[in-house]
Amino acid sequence: MNGGSQNLALAPNSLTRTEFVEAVNLMAGEVWDFHNRWGFGSGMFNGKKPSTVIKERKAILDEEVRELEEAVVGQDDRGTAEEAADVLFVAIGHIESLGRNGIDAVTRVTEKNARKTEATHAIRSDTGKLLPKDGKPHKWT
Repeated sequence: MNGGSQNLALAPNSLTRTEFVEAVNLMAGEVWDFHNRWGFGSGMFNGKKPSTVIKERKAILDEEVRELEEAVVGQDDRGTAEEAADVLFVAIGHIESLGRNGIDAVTRVTEKNARKTEATHAIRSDTGKLLPKDGKPHKWT
C-alpha cells in the first residue's frame, strides 16, 4: 500500500503463511521419499562437486521449465500452476541431491533474502526483479 491506495501488483499474500509453508513442507517430504524410493537421493552423488551433480540433473529441470512455458503460452491455467509446482519439485530435488552443500546453500540464501529491506533494495519496474540499490548498476540497465 502506498499513500492509502492499494497497488494490486504488490498486494498482500492471498494465502496464509501456514498454508504456504505446509504445502511446501509436504512437497519437500515427498521429494525426500521419492528420491529414496527411486534411488535418486543425495547418497548417489557422494564425492561429486555440486556443479557436476546439477549438470547430471539439469535435463530434468529443463524439461519441466519447457512444459511450464508450453502451459503459459497455451494459457492453460491449471497446467501452468501444476507445471510451476513440477519445477519446484525438481528444484527441491536438486537441493536434496546436493546433500549438505544444498542444505547449507538454502540456509545462506534464506538468510540473505531475509536481510533485504526497502532501504537496501528496490524492484526493477520492467522485470519485477528485486535488486540492490547500490553495488550492481549493470543489473539496472
